[in-house]
Amino acid sequence: MNELRIVPGADVDGLAAVSTKPVVTPQMVHIDMEDERIQDVIGRVQRAIQGAYPDAEFVSYIGTNPLGIYVETYTTEDHFVGILKLLDDKLGNLHIAAGVDICVVPRRKAKAQAA
Repeated sequence: MNELRIVPGADVDGLAAVSTKPVVTPQMVHIDMEDERIQDVIGRVQRAIQGAYPDAEFVSYIGTNPLGIYVETYTTEDHFVGILKLLDDKLGNLHIAAGVDICVVPRRKAKAQAA
């Protein structure tokens, strides 16, 4: 079953606006990675991590186990515990802000090998 969420009172040129809020039902999952709340949370995560680990690089995507937004964080050293503690101290519960689970996955950058 397809579901369309209409935002009451958000008419634009006589057309009702469709909500980009994450929707999860047994029949459908809709998460808009361009939603401003999701982008705000991803940006907050990235800024908090880059403040302590300036070499960090990020990849964001929708994952399924558990369902949510995944932010893979790549650093040159193994900073797994440090990154998770940093996020817990600075950002608290990210689920409330985004409306969907935010999973931060610290990873170590692969080292390039000579051919």
